[in-house]
Amino acid sequence: MKDVQGGLQFVEQLIYAKTGKSLTDIQKAVLQESWDGQRKTYNQIAEEFQYSASYIKQTVAPQLWKLLSEVLGEKVNKTNIHAVIERRRANQSSSRSQNLIERLRKRLEPYYTGQLQYVNHPTIANTLFKNHINPLSSPTKLINANYQNTVDLELPKGYVPLNSAFYIERIPNEHRCYQEITNPGSLIQIKAPRQMGKTSFMVRILAHAATIGYQTVSLNLLQADNKILTDLNKVLRWLCANITHKLKLKNKLDDYWDEDLGSKANCTIYLQEYLLPQIDNPLVLALDEVNEIFEYPEIAQDFLCLLRSWHEEAKDSKIWQKLRLIVSKSTELYIPLSIAKFPFQVGFSVQIRSFNWEQVQDLAQRHQLNISIGHLAELMWLVAGHPYLLRVAFYHLAHQDLTWEELMQTAASDTGIYSEYLHQLLWYLQQHPELAMAFEQVLKAKAPIALEPVQAFKLHSIGLVNMRNNQVMISCDLYQRYFGR
Repeated sequence: MKDVQGGLQFVEQLIYAKTGKSLTDIQKAVLQESWDGQRKTYNQIAEEFQYSASYIKQTVAPQLWKLLSEVLGEKVNKTNIHAVIERRRANQSSSRSQNLIERLRKRLEPYYTGQLQYVNHPTIANTLFKNHINPLSSPTKLINANYQNTVDLELPKGYVPLNSAFYIERIPNEHRCYQEITNPGSLIQIKAPRQMGKTSFMVRILAHAATIGYQTVSLNLLQADNKILTDLNKVLRWLCANITHKLKLKNKLDDYWDEDLGSKANCTIYLQEYLLPQIDNPLVLALDEVNEIFEYPEIAQDFLCLLRSWHEEAKDSKIWQKLRLIVSKSTELYIPLSIAKFPFQVGFSVQIRSFNWEQVQDLAQRHQLNISIGHLAELMWLVAGHPYLLRVAFYHLAHQDLTWEELMQTAASDTGIYSEYLHQLLWYLQQHPELAMAFEQVLKAKAPIALEPVQAFKLHSIGLVNMRNNQVMISCDLYQRYFGR
């Protein structure tokens, strides 16, 4: 670890493994300048990076040394950082590292004792924890020796099927939702940026509801025509018609629709007097990608207020206690209303987050990949635990489409495994120049910044930024490398 960059990378990996967070650009700058033998003063660093000296001295530096002290387990400051990291690097066989490896070994043990192995491929137990990925046999399939079932590696497209061996549970969220859905008139909100696993999560709640005898209907607002989403009456007729069809009942919309009553009242009456009395067991209605109507604030406000009214009716009405709602959306709704009038702070809310360190290890195991802890940390640094991006990487590695080195070298290129995904994000930004300009500010920022709220919410909904305390920052290094070129 003679070079500066090698040392800094090691520090960043330690911090991410411990906290799940990355250093800010200004923290990296202070660390680098403190590391260098020709150490600069805080005043010089502030001047070079165009910050106030007081901000560097009183905020950035103290927080950085406190963080490093907590991560490294000893007092760290500007003068000893180099020596501390050199010693930690040389002592890689420390008890903490050994404990981490031992935990990973225990998790892998069932996969390397004959219970689960590659077709026509010798066990890789003896090669565990090497710094390369073993070649796989062809065809690449997994066999469960207990049941003699073959499990094909799945191309990560759409939601993860119910019978998939590659679904990672969001403990304890699934079980809490399984319990919540049994409560009369319950409403569950599932929130996360796109391709984080909302639909896969929702499908499992529906499957659980079906196993206990509930009727289920799942509707995706992506399937609604744009001309429908611009008209509340059409949205609610579309909703009622689809529920009727999926329950295999006769469509009686025209019998219950009275223009003088208004579309929200009509929709409510149709469910209360026709659909719900037709079924004996509770009905779980799952609405996916509700954020599609967020582009039309007035429609969104009325629609969500209607769902809330049904949820509240269940407090005293037995007929409405039959209805259980699941609402999945990519981000919070932004409507120019006061907090007191915000229409949808109800029900049980679940935030789907990126995978943590243990979940990434679990997913690698399920792909039967022999990846070193260092490489897993490198991948976490690249995609920040993004479930879809991780599955794409593990899928291609398991299929021997590329080596680890090729993956890391081409990940942020127009020809790498993420090219299609990145091109979709690029296309979206090109179609929304105001978002592209806002995102450019995030790319150039040296610390989290505040954006106009609607822009922040939209960038978060497609996963490009993380939001905290009304500020945003880029969500992973892959986006910084690709869009920051």
